[in-house]
Amino acid sequence: MKLVSGIAALSIVVGAAVAGAQPAQPAPAAPAGKKAPVPTGKTPAPKKGPAPADPYGEPAPADPYATPPPTAPPKLPLPPPVAPVRPAAPVAPVGPPPPTKPNAPVDPYAAPPIPPRVGLADTTAVQGLLAVEHLDGWLLFDRDGENPIAERLVAPDGHPQRAWFYMIPARGEPVALVHAAEARNFEHLVGKKLTYQGYRDFDKQFKLLLKGVKSIAVEYSPKAAVPAVSRVDAGTMEVIRGAGVQVRSSDTLVQFTKAIWGDPGRTAHYVAVHHLVELRKEALAFVAKRLVSGQPVSEYEVQQVITHGMLMRGLVGPPPVVAAGVNTADPYYVPTAVKTAPIGKGDLIVISLAAKLDKPEGIYAAQTWVAIADSVVPDRVARAFETATLARDQAVALIAERAHKKRPLTGAEVDDATRLLIKKAGLADAVQHRTGHSIDNDFQGGGADLDDFEVKDSRVLTPGTGFTVGPGLYVVGTFGVRTEVSVYLAPSGPEVTTPAQDFIEPLLK
Repeated sequence: MKLVSGIAALSIVVGAAVAGAQPAQPAPAAPAGKKAPVPTGKTPAPKKGPAPADPYGEPAPADPYATPPPTAPPKLPLPPPVAPVRPAAPVAPVGPPPPTKPNAPVDPYAAPPIPPRVGLADTTAVQGLLAVEHLDGWLLFDRDGENPIAERLVAPDGHPQRAWFYMIPARGEPVALVHAAEARNFEHLVGKKLTYQGYRDFDKQFKLLLKGVKSIAVEYSPKAAVPAVSRVDAGTMEVIRGAGVQVRSSDTLVQFTKAIWGDPGRTAHYVAVHHLVELRKEALAFVAKRLVSGQPVSEYEVQQVITHGMLMRGLVGPPPVVAAGVNTADPYYVPTAVKTAPIGKGDLIVISLAAKLDKPEGIYAAQTWVAIADSVVPDRVARAFETATLARDQAVALIAERAHKKRPLTGAEVDDATRLLIKKAGLADAVQHRTGHSIDNDFQGGGADLDDFEVKDSRVLTPGTGFTVGPGLYVVGTFGVRTEVSVYLAPSGPEVTTPAQDFIEPLLK
């Protein structure tokens, strides 16, 4: 309960409370082979009673536009039980919303604004977060890039190699403690600057840095429960605790600073989404063309087509995954120039892309797509993929439901829901990784991961952040399928920003 109340208070501080807008309810499904009736919004006129029959009159001509009387549908044998009904997932918008015009009148029915990212330069906002968390300060520490969270938030110039600290107190101005030889790397920081030259004067300056502080947040996770936040080494933790300071995890603070996209980041994300979709289409078209012409094609060749396209479009990101045949059964397979396989007719193909604009505001987008170098999909593979898509949609529907009810939801709860559905389908043994992970300026972002499989991530999903939803199923030594989308958690609910694949794409007609 303490965590839930803390998150609710933090949402008030940064203006990221979930809106009361109710997502549209899906229309009832129509019977197979028939279109659902389209509501017109008009009240039908009352029907008149039948006129008395004229025994001498001519029979009335048939009305060609009259609705035929209903007939009972033929009784068909019931099919065997299959996977549960797919939950309705929110429809992905076609792009970011248009910019707000200056001095435009306020629409009382409009969706809540995009939560802003709290930067460390906004000392007042950060101190508001510290007040809600009942902390005396936030101590950011790094040595030679060991803590990517601190490095991203503080953003020192160049690449300092010696230990540095940046203390944001609950009251007063921030203080930096850096090596004298690297002080120029931190000139842009707000607040005082303390320097040290070696271990002989480090202790004195460090005590001065923590003077009057009793409890601080650090990139630390008790028992390494959340490895993404557990970044400060044990020796440094001993030094901090040796100063008589109580240490708590900065995981919630990281969510409201690094993990929140902000308006520029959200726009940059949608641009990256557009490029990823086009790159995926180009890659599969390249494979299909080679197969139809009888020319050989390998996983590495396809990967290089994508990599070249990323470079030309101004994107950066990890090497794309292109797996074919039995290699799809390895969820972490990435081809290289010396480790690649040919793609032949009948092979299952999995392509996984992740990239962002090569700009400071760039936010990652990710997508995984499954195709087959054939005109038909084997039934066993199709059923496994359907189960994965059902699990994906179950995760998004759960997030939407909790957002509508304004109830907190942890990443672990989402992962549990997807794996429960997979377990009911009898494929629990085919799960080899978590449901998804946070994305922001880094591919492995600073927010809550959808994970109760690799670790138990008890952090609450925060409006303004984003993540992937990508359940996968892998039959060792045979095949694997995965369906992955990117999701932005708006105050009104989740937005699926990349296309959601429902059927494996055949490349040959």
